[in-house]
Amino acid sequence: MRVSVSVGEDRADEVGARLTTAGAIALTLLPAEGNAGEVLEPDPGRMPTWRAVRLEGLFAVDVDLSPLAGLDVNVDFVPDRDWSETWREGFGPLRFGHLLVVPSATELRTRCDDVVLSLDPGLAFGTGTHATTALCLERLTEMPLEGKRVLDVGCGSGILAIAAARLGATAMAVDHDPQARRATVANSRDNGVEIVVESALADVDSQFDVVIANLVANTIRTLAQALLQRLLPSGELVLSGILPGQVKWVMEAFASDCDFQFETPTLRDGWAMLRGVRCPNPTNR
Repeated sequence: MRVSVSVGEDRADEVGARLTTAGAIALTLLPAEGNAGEVLEPDPGRMPTWRAVRLEGLFAVDVDLSPLAGLDVNVDFVPDRDWSETWREGFGPLRFGHLLVVPSATELRTRCDDVVLSLDPGLAFGTGTHATTALCLERLTEMPLEGKRVLDVGCGSGILAIAAARLGATAMAVDHDPQARRATVANSRDNGVEIVVESALADVDSQFDVVIANLVANTIRTLAQALLQRLLPSGELVLSGILPGQVKWVMEAFASDCDFQFETPTLRDGWAMLRGVRCPNPTNR
């Protein structure tokens, strides 16, 4: 039995707790009708939600719903399934150049030069299905990464850092969310690579050939100088998670470095990726 309740964001935790207390086997948060939109980069420990949320709880058909008295609920019935496995229906192998991102335990034929990254969707952002991540993965496959050092800022699932390591780089990752750090460590272990994971960019005191930040525009602007400080001469900065209308605004935050120059943005599905390169011969200032 599926019980649906639509409430404001401020009541999502309360109603979710009531559904769980009433015996919900599984709980799903979705945007309420007419309130869809992207939800990225929540604060640590905070559940990302929309202004209006639809909560769906799955219950045994004979459950007592009296604990939900007073809520405006909708009840319908769905076939019994192994809901823990339904994510696989929308997630299959993804190709980015010679890099393949595949769910675990997937059997597929690969080319001799393919690099395989095994990853299942989890509670940390990043599987390669979203345009912001896909753009970064494609760029990584275009670079000669053997022997290079790569920093992934806001690593989420760790997919970008792990991809860099699988492509021959030494990778480090940063994320303020402990859940993301745990996911990155676990996913890197599953892929046979070692990723150093830090909780804050301030804890990273070295420079890198490639710095990637797949975040949101405001966060990227806030971190602009810190990102530049961790970029080697001739290094490349890759920024994603930016809306096309925010491109100029983001670029302005990096304008103080006269030796750093952005290339033409890459656009896809309503998102923009920026690539910037530091001149190998800095201007004398």
